[in-house]
Amino acid sequence: MEVCKTCLTMHVDNYDPETFCWILEKLDMPYVPSEWNVLRDRAYNADPSKMGPLSVIGKYISKMRLKKWCNLGWNDSERLQE
Repeated sequence: MEVCKTCLTMHVDNYDPETFCWILEKLDMPYVPSEWNVLRDRAYNADPSKMGPLSVIGKYISKMRLKKWCNLGWNDSERLQE
């Protein structure tokens, strides 16, 4: 990436896909709302006061590197959302 992690994620709103989908597209990772929402809700339930822009995206990227998801890219997002 051309920018640091902090700068990249400073405007991420975990409830608004428009604020983070461009990052996933740039990383060629699929956006699967159900998977994102599980991680988001888990982070919120663990401690709402600590939920910030980095709370979900790192875990989501790690999850998308698992065997089940690793062969999928951004172009698979629409199919996976059906």
